[in-house]
Amino acid sequence: MFAPRDSVIGAGPERTCDCLAAPLVEILDELRAVIRTLTDDEFTRPMGPLFLGATIGGHVRHCLDHVRAVADGCVRGAIDYDHRERGTPVERSPAAASDECAALTAALRAMSRTDAARGVRVAVMPRRDGEPVELRSTLARELAFVLSHTVHHNAMIRGMVTSLGRPLPGTFGFAPSTLAHRDAAACAR
Repeated sequence: MFAPRDSVIGAGPERTCDCLAAPLVEILDELRAVIRTLTDDEFTRPMGPLFLGATIGGHVRHCLDHVRAVADGCVRGAIDYDHRERGTPVERSPAAASDECAALTAALRAMSRTDAARGVRVAVMPRRDGEPVELRSTLARELAFVLSHTVHHNAMIRGMVTSLGRPLPGTFGFAPSTLAHRDAAACAR
């Protein structure tokens, strides 16, 4: 059962994007720390059939593109997740990816005081023929999507980094709800 609209987004000053932007900043900071441990080769190495030949850099670029789309969309009032450049320095260089994480965390901090219920248009491509569909949404809903999307890709990055034998933070790639469940289960013991 959902709570009334005001209690979902918050009341007064809490009706801002901070409740979603701040956790996304934390996840990007964690991703940035992981990226900084990787060599250029590890970042760009195709990871084999289990990961469909994808690279860590490709997943990083993809999820950062989504964060960039919502950050830019906050300014423009329109978000297009499907308009992405591939093969960029963010995909090829851990240093460039780390810099983009830093730039995006600054953008998220700047948007944290923005009204969460602010309307945005979202263009999506539901079919491969390339015909976009435009939807109406709110900045809060899109931040929630990007937060979930980033966690999802961090989970895949977790598998890739683990396959390289590299250590990771214990929470990296896990959804907040999973971590809360684990905490509750640990307290119940």
